[in-house]
Amino acid sequence: MEQARGKLMLASFLTLVASGIGFATRTAAGGPWEREFDLGQVQFGAILGAGFLGFGLMIFFGGILVEKFGYKKLLALAFVLHLVSAVMLFAANPLFDGWRESDPENATANVYSVLFWSAFLFSLCQGLYEAVINPLIAQIYPENKTHYLNILHAGWPAGMIIGGLFAAGFIGENAWFVEIPWQWALSSFAIVVVIYGVLILPEKLPETVGESSGSFGTVFSCFTSIPFLVLIVLHALIGYMELGVDAWMTKLMENLLPNSVLILVYTSLLMFVLRFFAGPIVHKVNPIGLLFGSSIIACLGLLWLGSPIQSVAMIFVAATFYSLGKAFLWPTMLGVAGERYPQSGSVAMGALGAAGMLCVGQIAGPRIGTQQGYEMSERLQQAAPETFERYADADPISSWGLEYRPVNAAKLNAANNTEVVEGESVDTAAISNAQLIPDEDKPALVSNAATDIPAVKEANLYGGRRALTLTSYVPGMMAIGFLGLLIYFRSIGGYKVITLDGGSKDHEDTDDALEQPVPSEY
Repeated sequence: MEQARGKLMLASFLTLVASGIGFATRTAAGGPWEREFDLGQVQFGAILGAGFLGFGLMIFFGGILVEKFGYKKLLALAFVLHLVSAVMLFAANPLFDGWRESDPENATANVYSVLFWSAFLFSLCQGLYEAVINPLIAQIYPENKTHYLNILHAGWPAGMIIGGLFAAGFIGENAWFVEIPWQWALSSFAIVVVIYGVLILPEKLPETVGESSGSFGTVFSCFTSIPFLVLIVLHALIGYMELGVDAWMTKLMENLLPNSVLILVYTSLLMFVLRFFAGPIVHKVNPIGLLFGSSIIACLGLLWLGSPIQSVAMIFVAATFYSLGKAFLWPTMLGVAGERYPQSGSVAMGALGAAGMLCVGQIAGPRIGTQQGYEMSERLQQAAPETFERYADADPISSWGLEYRPVNAAKLNAANNTEVVEGESVDTAAISNAQLIPDEDKPALVSNAATDIPAVKEANLYGGRRALTLTSYVPGMMAIGFLGLLIYFRSIGGYKVITLDGGSKDHEDTDDALEQPVPSEY
């Protein structure tokens, strides 16, 4: 029994490791793709976006499919599609060579489509995995769902650590060790996929709640609960804060750390370790108490990161504090869904995950980007108006209620890649060689580089920090929401774990196994 569910836990853990590796290595592929396929930043960004698109769509609908078709069929489908995604990466170069001979004008567009759909397939697999493994682990570990879901989701930062270090060491011209062919690096996740397939595909998996109950409609009953609707809103805010901020934390380190991937690896390592300690904490404060405390810590951590600290050591201390706040949020919310709404199975967990991912893609990313751009432009315009006129776009934009003239992306990128050392001549090659900067603008940028570059970098840093400070309001709102849930549960006798037989137990008593519809060998 224990050995069988331990094997399922390991296999489920490995699906998230594979997802983390694939995500981290893909983000480092921009340089090789630009050199080999002439892909631009817009196309590269669209490929990265495809990784979130499929995830967001599948994580909710996958929950419904799980209840309809069971765990095993969807895991087998995800296994096959994940390997197909890797094969498409290896096909990109020979296909591009053929298109370059037969249809050179469309060669880049065609290979972009291959890479885009490979990323989209990969993200569909991520969504399918999440839809399956969350209710599966909650079902085979009924005695302590929140603890084991936190351990399960340590797989994502573990994959990010492996993928981040692998990317830094072997991808791109600035690789720490040696640059290897990008397709070998990006498809490295397939090794983990094969291992998980060998572990889980021969196993007998339990029936889902929908299969065992005989009534498919009961899995949607969670949507009639007002507290569950509140949880959906709160999980959307968690997605905004956790995934939306992660990308901006890395950008914030660009001018302060020699390699900004270090902050990604460091915070991922902290999350990996911390998620193994959720169980003891939950048994002392209950899941809602943990979520409330985590929200407060995350809020203070973002305020600290947004402050004008310059010391690298203090930046890592602030990042540590922030990581303490965000580490438990996502998996603990899934645990609450499993404990309070067991009759809804994967649908309840899928609804929470979908809310978080859709908020990241449709709200968090665009809004945080707008806040950073607006604050950077305002700062540069006030501190160095002449520099602002040289670096800002001519036409203003309006987004999320803010109207401003943004700093030109190509000029900002060139400025960030130009070092200014006092008393030495400035190497302006990044400006002169930038293809997207108009030739008529380059002489003024080059001649004023010694004064412009520091002002632009300072404004960029200020904008990023202000975006983090403004985002701190999100965990502040989360804390208010979780406080309301704490008051609600106290008013009904305390937070209790609901069982499928209609009973309930205090959370402190859940070390005793609860009744769950699992096969006899479990």
